[in-house]
Amino acid sequence: MWSKSAARLYLCERMCPLYAFRVLILMAERRTKMLKSLMISSVCLTFGTAFAAETAGNVIEINENVAPEVIENGLFPKSSSASDCAEAAKAGFTCGQIVPRKVFSLPAGISFASGSARLSEPAKKLLASFGPILKRNEASGNTVVFVGHTDITGSKPLNRRLSQQRAESVRQYFIHNFDISPAFMGAVGIGSEQLKDSSNPASAVNRRVEISTKQSR
Repeated sequence: MWSKSAARLYLCERMCPLYAFRVLILMAERRTKMLKSLMISSVCLTFGTAFAAETAGNVIEINENVAPEVIENGLFPKSSSASDCAEAAKAGFTCGQIVPRKVFSLPAGISFASGSARLSEPAKKLLASFGPILKRNEASGNTVVFVGHTDITGSKPLNRRLSQQRAESVRQYFIHNFDISPAFMGAVGIGSEQLKDSSNPASAVNRRVEISTKQSR
């Protein structure tokens, strides 16, 4: 489980455009801890909407039809080779363009009983295909992050705690079943702060755990 400060930094990275976030964090690190905290909050407030638009379409719903290569390429995109660049040029693209990472969403509706953080057997079956992929990428220079979400039903403290517990359940599943290093994976719970369906905040689609990666610092 991450510390509160590490979790807060990760959430801001999720909600803010990467470049602006890193620049402002570097500025904040030269000041006091209090000023740094205020700067992070300000950055998230300013750029949260832009980041949501930027990542639209990069979320893949986890089901039995998601191929292993889709998972691996989505979580651990590889650098382009010379031949890849040549093919990209023929297609009108510039080699070196950023390959977007994907976010894989595990529906909580089929993964957890109401109010529970215990993984269901169908959820474990869906997650099993991720295990070997995460294991062979432990030394990739990335960190895997599990983010728990809830709908708006219930109090904010309760939802945040439940979403954290669900994210941690997914993390523990990989630790115990695939012998993956705990240091390679983090779990964060953010309650109902990032609704998937904001037009229906109590909808079951908002109850989910998302799997993503970020480059290790």
